[in-house]
Amino acid sequence: MARSIDRMLAGLIAFLAFSAVSHAQTGADPARGKLLYDARCSACHESSVHDRKARKAGSLSALRAQVQRWSVEVGGAWSADEIDDVTQYLNLRYYHFPCPQSVCKADQASLAR
Repeated sequence: MARSIDRMLAGLIAFLAFSAVSHAQTGADPARGKLLYDARCSACHESSVHDRKARKAGSLSALRAQVQRWSVEVGGAWSADEIDDVTQYLNLRYYHFPCPQSVCKADQASLAR
């Protein structure tokens, strides 16, 4: 029994390590960012908050800082990857700031609509 649990634990650790490396190599995932945003932000934020002229975010790094700030404000901080994912989603959907290929996936343009 203990050996079986050890194998499952080793498999889980290997999977999580692979997922972290895979995510780091492919950049942010805006599809996951949309899910996270819809689950924790959309109750208070309508699209008008992102479309207004007097937005607080004037660059990609400022947008990321706002996502990070609000992830803490709503009662639980997201991981750095989750913050990147939500930032990428919001950037594609509303802001359209220049984003380095290493951070943003070019193949996710469909989320910008």
